[in-house]
Amino acid sequence: MKSILASSSITAFLLAYSAVGAVVCPFIVPEKFPNPFSASALPGYYLAAGSDGSAKLVEAQTAVAVRYGSNAPLGLWITPPPSSNSCPTYKWLNAAAQAGAVGYETLTWDASPVTYWNATVGSPLSTVVDGQSISKFVACKPIISVDSSYLLFLQTGALGTITGAPSSVDKTTCVTTKIVVI
Repeated sequence: MKSILASSSITAFLLAYSAVGAVVCPFIVPEKFPNPFSASALPGYYLAAGSDGSAKLVEAQTAVAVRYGSNAPLGLWITPPPSSNSCPTYKWLNAAAQAGAVGYETLTWDASPVTYWNATVGSPLSTVVDGQSISKFVACKPIISVDSSYLLFLQTGALGTITGAPSSVDKTTCVTTKIVVI
């Protein structure tokens, strides 16, 4: 009896894998819910991941699988294009100061969590930088854009200070916002 259970478990385990290009991926599909991260200054815009790993605000509330909590990493389930030879997985929102940057930190979705976020329903998304709680973000339109999305940065300095911002953003379109957990 044990060998039948063991072999059926192995069969179930093997069948729970799918091939993506040359990579074998576990077949995991987490439950999705409406995106809970809404931009206060840009109604109808929600936190998302760009195909390049950047943090974006997009004009649609899509169903997403997210992991978040109080003083916890913020994870978003990302399914890469089939041509990428990588598996679907959670990517983690991280903030990092860039050389020459003043007043903001770049936000990226990475394989490992580094930044911990306070994500409580009814409150703005926040993190701690240099001992201070930060809950403001700067959203800027890319200079070359194929849609209505904004690139998102964590605002760590004075209002509107984005010295050293990437040359790919149009600084005249930048908006300060909070990301409210709804």
